[in-house]
Amino acid sequence: MIYLEVQLPDIPGSLIELIKPVSQNGGNIYGVLHHHDKKINNVIPVDIWFELSEELIELSLENIKKDLIEKNIQIIKISLGSKNKVLTFILTGHVFDTDITDTIKRLDSKNIKVLELHAKFTEVDEISSVIMKVEFPEVMTKFESITEIEKICEEKNLFLIRS
Repeated sequence: MIYLEVQLPDIPGSLIELIKPVSQNGGNIYGVLHHHDKKINNVIPVDIWFELSEELIELSLENIKKDLIEKNIQIIKISLGSKNKVLTFILTGHVFDTDITDTIKRLDSKNIKVLELHAKFTEVDEISSVIMKVEFPEVMTKFESITEIEKICEEKNLFLIRS
């Protein structure tokens, strides 16, 4: 897994300019996260996670970096390999009524990154279910990450199902 952090101008089409070089060089994108709450001077930090084939990883990554630099996309950080751990869980309750975006931002503030989110939509006033796949840093234990998730669930009256 490759983690790439960049600074993107907050203008239409800038995200596609980030994604194109990754895709064109064989990247399989797993997640993209905009940090709109951290926007400064019309620039937004964006994180992207993707994989490249092992045989071509060095060449592909160099091509991606070159393409991004040519597009004036500022690269902040590139990390190879996964130094993070993954956890999948289900939230049930009024997940959307209690602001799913806030939940994601709060997890992100604790360095717990949402990689995938799958939702079962219902009527607005009914209970909904969301499956989340998150990544947390190697320095954080599974127990610590679950504790952070449980705090949010308790506050928002959500039910957490985990393995």
